[in-house]
Amino acid sequence: MDSRPTINDLLRLLIGAVPGDAFNLYAQRDPRLDLPDAPAIRQANLRHYLETHAQARIALIGEAAGYRGCRFSGVPFLSEAQMLALGDPAYRPSSRRGDYDEVSAQRVQAVIGGRDDVICWNAVPWHPHKPGQPLSNRRPTIAEQDLGTEMLRDFLAWKQPTLVIALGRIAEDALGALGVPAHCVRHPARSGQRAFQAALTELLARSSPGASAASSKGRNSATQSL
Repeated sequence: MDSRPTINDLLRLLIGAVPGDAFNLYAQRDPRLDLPDAPAIRQANLRHYLETHAQARIALIGEAAGYRGCRFSGVPFLSEAQMLALGDPAYRPSSRRGDYDEVSAQRVQAVIGGRDDVICWNAVPWHPHKPGQPLSNRRPTIAEQDLGTEMLRDFLAWKQPTLVIALGRIAEDALGALGVPAHCVRHPARSGQRAFQAALTELLARSSPGASAASSKGRNSATQSL
């Protein structure tokens, strides 16, 4: 019997989590910013994303949900504006504004857009923000990172990727804590667009069946150092 977590398990764990002071976008709603059924919309968006990428074997692990991207879309490295551009009726915006966009999501999608063999997740799948500033980002606390690492373990157990790429130090540390070999590049928010895209493109180009075994030899750096 397959004992791996299911998509239902992942969603249940995400919804039920209490991530400290971080905003649980799959369970909470800010009436100033969100539509009335925003948590349900974000749950449905993530479910659709996971289902349509169920065969992906390359995992990109980011740091945390950002307020212009995953906070409102529910999908890592996919903003509301990008969802609308896809024209997929299964995706819906959850914010009152309805068209938030994010630089990090733009940079990632510029490389992987249209690929269903690559799936994204965040080391902290909730939104850490500054006190009283819901439209802001902050570094996750250690407790938030620890809870996110537990979720990351379940995500990887479900997905069982053959290649894992950490985008940023927090993702690298979480994967290291789990003993998961990973290639590392700078987070797209902290790197020049061309340099980031070149590093990620190079790693993905090396992900053919003959090259993917290299990912099991250890945690390597791409063309940029952290």
